[in-house]
Amino acid sequence: MKRILSTFKEKWPEYFLEILVLIIGIYGAFELANYGENRNRKRAELEILKGCKTELVTDLAEINFNRSELRKSENALNLVLEVLENDGSYHDSLASHFIYTLLPIHFVHSTSSFETAKSKGLDIISNAEIRNKLIAVYDSQYDFFLKAEQEELAEVQHNMRTILPSRFESGFNFLGKDNTFEGSMVPLDFESLKRDQEYLYFIKTQQNRARSYIGYFYDNLRKSVESMIQDLEVEIKRLDR
Repeated sequence: MKRILSTFKEKWPEYFLEILVLIIGIYGAFELANYGENRNRKRAELEILKGCKTELVTDLAEINFNRSELRKSENALNLVLEVLENDGSYHDSLASHFIYTLLPIHFVHSTSSFETAKSKGLDIISNAEIRNKLIAVYDSQYDFFLKAEQEELAEVQHNMRTILPSRFESGFNFLGKDNTFEGSMVPLDFESLKRDQEYLYFIKTQQNRARSYIGYFYDNLRKSVESMIQDLEVEIKRLDR
């Protein structure tokens, strides 16, 4: 025992140095592993945020296109109603307005990058404010909008089956030009539409729906997506330094 203590007294600086080197090595390896993990996590976060931004930019273009088509629908409904209520005469150009009284518009969008974030755990998005805003856009506003769209499309299909068949030659006569809804829909008896209360109710209701769809659903969605894109641009620049 005395020999051990004597040896320790003589060599404690050497033992201490060895222990210190071992501790530094373990700590260094731990820090290196943390650095690599944090770097990979940051790279994954950046990839997700950039993906979300790219998809939202595409979604915004879709929103603006659909909104412009709905504006055409609103203008067509206003014109058709004005002609009918003021005992106007039929002319061939009215057929291009009748086709816009019902639009089967779908909001084509992508949520793949956000779904990737959810699969990895949403805490991969380190900025809590950005994370909460993305949740609000995708899991709240998109869902709310798509439910309203389902109701609108169901109404379009119902009216195509019940209102239009006895009043027009055919529907869905779209030209397929530039992915718009341009085309024609020719009435069977234009004069009778002026006294057709069911059809006039349909036109006025569609007019109201178009206004609310543009002014509430699409305008609010557009504002949220534009704001989210701006926030993502700032956050991506911050993380990419």
